[in-house]
Amino acid sequence: MRIIVFVINAVIQLAAAAFGFLLLLLGLNGFGERQSNPSLLFYIAVSLASAAGLGFASAFASKWLAGKKSLGNLGASAITVAVFAIVGVVILVAGFFVALFIAEAMRGRR
Repeated sequence: MRIIVFVINAVIQLAAAAFGFLLLLLGLNGFGERQSNPSLLFYIAVSLASAAGLGFASAFASKWLAGKKSLGNLGASAITVAVFAIVGVVILVAGFFVALFIAEAMRGRR
């Protein structure tokens, strides 16, 4: 069950990251290549780290919750996938705005 929770959460995170990456490309319209490359690399790193980290964390949290409460494996998995997906999207939104800030800081540095 832990592998399924990891895969589901990682897929959700990567899908949200892909959508955020497209929005970031639109947000970086008008920036030069030197200004936008660090922010794109930062967002990719945050996306991959959050997908892997939250995937592992949700798998272990699911096991802990199933043993601690009387939810069973399916209930614990559903709760952890939903909670960690929301946390992951919040991390990606914060990473999106930090990436835009990095591009703007690079523009002012010229």
